[in-house]
Amino acid sequence: MRIDEASRSDMLRRYAIIDTPPEPNFDRITRMATGIFGFPFCTLAFVDGDRFWFKSTQGLETTEMPRHRAFCQETISRQTVFVVPDALADPRFADAPVVTAAPHVRFYAGAPLLTPSGACIGSLCVLDTQPQDGFSTDQQFILTDLAATVVELLEARARQIALVATTQEITYLATHDPLTGLPNRRHLSDLVSTMKAGEAIAALYLDLDGFKSVNDRFGHAIGDALLQQVAARLRQVLPADATAARLGGDEFAVILGGADPMKKAALVAQGLITMLGQTYHVEGCEADIGVSIGIALADNHDGLDTSLRQADTALYSAKSQGRGCYCFAQDTGTTIRKAG
Repeated sequence: MRIDEASRSDMLRRYAIIDTPPEPNFDRITRMATGIFGFPFCTLAFVDGDRFWFKSTQGLETTEMPRHRAFCQETISRQTVFVVPDALADPRFADAPVVTAAPHVRFYAGAPLLTPSGACIGSLCVLDTQPQDGFSTDQQFILTDLAATVVELLEARARQIALVATTQEITYLATHDPLTGLPNRRHLSDLVSTMKAGEAIAALYLDLDGFKSVNDRFGHAIGDALLQQVAARLRQVLPADATAARLGGDEFAVILGGADPMKKAALVAQGLITMLGQTYHVEGCEADIGVSIGIALADNHDGLDTSLRQADTALYSAKSQGRGCYCFAQDTGTTIRKAG
């Protein structure tokens, strides 16, 4: 029977089992096998390229062996229980390293690990240093059932992996903007709420100058691509301790923490105005836009909504001053700070 290496590799990736540390559930299976059959050795082997890798063993210290002339190679080729009553009397294995040297295997019985898709990914084997007259039909059924139990454990593992991946994807989609990949408002809110109590923050509210004209002139597809380039520039220019988010449309926000947030916010705002004001090349089109920024200084106790509301008020003041500048919202009023 032809061995489908691609299908086997796909299943092993799905199970994420290769080169993982020992696990109680799989060790329990190999212990049961040695106890039931009374043989000193048991291996739970998976095919990985040109080797058999052992997830669990009893009585053996090795963790892998070459596929060439291995007992388990016959098991996965036949995809049924394979028995070697006396390896020394079998020309296929008489001079195999595991026979001629430690552990000096004479008897082998292996059941294939068959997945629901039909891929054979390895074997569950019991071995002895003494030849055996045979391996009864009942014993073969038991070994097959134990191998099927291994596959059931692997299927449960795959479902858990898929569930975790789905949960992570849902969480990501709930906290990130699907167009730009930037965090969204919810993510920023969660970030602020987890900061140390009383930590000073600066909230920057950004609105792109001239974006609507570009969108109207070139169309929404170009507008969306432009927003993606804006997001890329935000990632490029912002310091590592800053978090940028898309609030919607052509509005973005940046949260800064750390010492002297006013000075840091001014430097960041200047950098943003310079970077975002450079010409964009989008799918053969040239677009020139700018950005106006409102900045609110607060502490995380005020919450994100309050900080952004104050920054939004400062933003409108910046736009009224001719755009392409930033403003600080302060208790005594709004202070205009031109970039540069």
